[in-house]
Amino acid sequence: MEIFGIGGTELVLITLLAVIVLGPERLLVTARKLGVFVREAKAYFNSLTDELKTEIDLLEDIKDVKTKIDDMK
Repeated sequence: MEIFGIGGTELVLITLLAVIVLGPERLLVTARKLGVFVREAKAYFNSLTDELKTEIDLLEDIKDVKTKIDDMK
C-alpha cells in the first residue's frame, strides 16, 4: 500500500512522530484542518479543470467555424 509514494512503514513512523510533536489533541485538530484544506483544494482544481475543458471546447468550436468560413471563400 502506497500513498503519495509513502509506504506503510513510513506512514506509521510519520504518524508516531506527529503524535509526539503535536500531542493527541492538537493532532486531531491539525488532521481535521488538513482534511478540510485537501477537500477544498481538490474542489478548486476540479472546478479549474472543468473551466479549462469548457474553454478548450469553445476554442475548438471557434476553430471549426473559422475553417467553415475559410472553405466558403
